[in-house]
Amino acid sequence: MPAFTFTDTDISDLTFTLDDTDITNDVLAIVGEAGQEQLVRGVDSGSVNKYGRRSTRWDNPIGFDNTTVQSLITTMLDRNIEPYVKINMTIIGKTPTLIMALLTILISDKVNVVIPVMGLDADFIIETINLDVTINGILFATYDAVQARADE
Repeated sequence: MPAFTFTDTDISDLTFTLDDTDITNDVLAIVGEAGQEQLVRGVDSGSVNKYGRRSTRWDNPIGFDNTTVQSLITTMLDRNIEPYVKINMTIIGKTPTLIMALLTILISDKVNVVIPVMGLDADFIIETINLDVTINGILFATYDAVQARADE
């Protein structure tokens, strides 16, 4: 459940970015002790065809058996085969309720952003927070956030 909902009347500046820097569609893990290593691999061919091969290699994830490593690889592929939407938004504390929300939101909180004219009604996870207070006492809050996935 989102900690707060921001609408177009709250947001003074909003920038969207489609971020593909974390795409991972080919994961190779080397599991086991020296001389007894085993390879565990996962590839999403659809993502490879769309975005090119984006590989990650895990060397000897200690303490995990092959089944656990394969599960981790599957989870990583499920979460990282497509680019995701990031936003940067600035909100001005115009009301006591809004000011309280701006001061209580934490990194990793989920917020809902609703902008009807754009057809946007989506949840985002806060990644960074910057609070500024002007000389006149006006609170500006700037957030970087990434769009929440269905399982978040």
